[in-house]
Amino acid sequence: MERHRRAAGALSQDPAHKWTLDTSPQVKARNRYGDVQAWENCRVHLKVPAGECDFINASPIVLKDPETDGEYKYIASQGPKRDRLADFWNMIYHEAGEVAVLVMLTQTVESGKEKCAQYFPQDMENPTFEFSSHSTTEPPAAHFSGSVTLLNTIYDESIRSNVSELELRVGSNTKTVWHFLFAGAGVGRTGTFIALDHLLRQLQSGQLLKADDKSADAVFNTVNRLREQRMLMVYNAFQYQFIYDVLKEQTQIKLGIQSAPIEPRPQKIAKPDDGMFKPELVALSPADIGSAAEPDDPESENNEAKDVGRDKESKGDKENNDNHEADDDDDDEDEDDEDDENDNDKAEDEDES
Repeated sequence: MERHRRAAGALSQDPAHKWTLDTSPQVKARNRYGDVQAWENCRVHLKVPAGECDFINASPIVLKDPETDGEYKYIASQGPKRDRLADFWNMIYHEAGEVAVLVMLTQTVESGKEKCAQYFPQDMENPTFEFSSHSTTEPPAAHFSGSVTLLNTIYDESIRSNVSELELRVGSNTKTVWHFLFAGAGVGRTGTFIALDHLLRQLQSGQLLKADDKSADAVFNTVNRLREQRMLMVYNAFQYQFIYDVLKEQTQIKLGIQSAPIEPRPQKIAKPDDGMFKPELVALSPADIGSAAEPDDPESENNEAKDVGRDKESKGDKENNDNHEADDDDDDEDEDDEDDENDNDKAEDEDES
C-alpha cells in the first residue's frame, strides 16, 4: 500500500491529490532525509508571511476513538535541522496549546551521525537557548526568533526518561513545554509510539476486548491510518511486531493471565505484504525497537527504501534490484550484513521529536 500511495502521488498532476509530494528544491532542502517527507495535503503549515515557503517536515496526526468519536491529536515531525531550528519552535509555538509536550525519540547523535540538531538547553549552567531564522532569501518580516529556557530537569525512573520543564518565549509571550527524552531514533519509532499510545488507551477502556468484529486487526488498521497521514509510520517489521508484543503483554496483565517471558530476538523477519507487514512474526525483545535498521543516509544513491525485512539469503534476488524498500536486517548480524546496511540505509527514523 505504501508503494502504491507514493506511485499514485508521483503520477498524479493534481496538486490536491491525497498522496502528492512537493518536489521543489526549497522543500527538499528542508528534509533531513531524501526518502521521508510529509504528504503535501497532510502537513503542518508554518505561520509565515504570504508568499514565503511554509513547509516543515511535520504531519498532524488524528486518531479517533471508535466508541466516543473523540479525537486524539499528535504532530509527527522529523528531528529539526541545525539551520531550521526557528521553524521547529515556530511550529511548537503556533500549533501547541498553552502547555506543549514533546516526546523526543532519538538521541541528537547516534552511531556517529546527527539524527536531530540540539534544539533545547541541556543543563542549568547554560539554561537559555536562543533561536532565530537567518535565511538570506527571506525578508526580515519572515524571520522568527525567541528563546527556550530550562527551568528544571529530573530523571523519572518509572518511565526511564529525563523530564525537562522548558519555557518557550517569543516576544513577551511564553509557553510551558514538557520535554521527555528517550533513547531511540525517528519516523518508525514515532509511529510506534503513537500507535501504542492509541491502542493501549483503547485496551484500558475495554474497547479492544469487546470489539464486535473479532477478525478485525486493530494494529493493522491503526498503522494504516497513520500511514495515510504520514508515510512510513511504523517503519519496519521489528517495530510492527513490537506493537503486537506490547499489546499481548498488557492484555494478559489486564486479564490476570500469567505471560511467558519474551523470546530472544528473531533469526529472520517476515517480509512485508504489499507494503504492510504480515502479523505472523516471531517475538522479539523490547530493546529491539531501537536497534532495527531504519532510514538513514540522505546522500544514498537509492532514494526509495529497500524491502523491509529482507534477509541475508534474499540479497541476491531480483527483488534486491527492483525494489528499494527499507532493509531490516538485524544490527548484530555478521560483518557482511553491516557493510551492506551501511551502504544502503537511509533516514534513521524519525524522525522525529
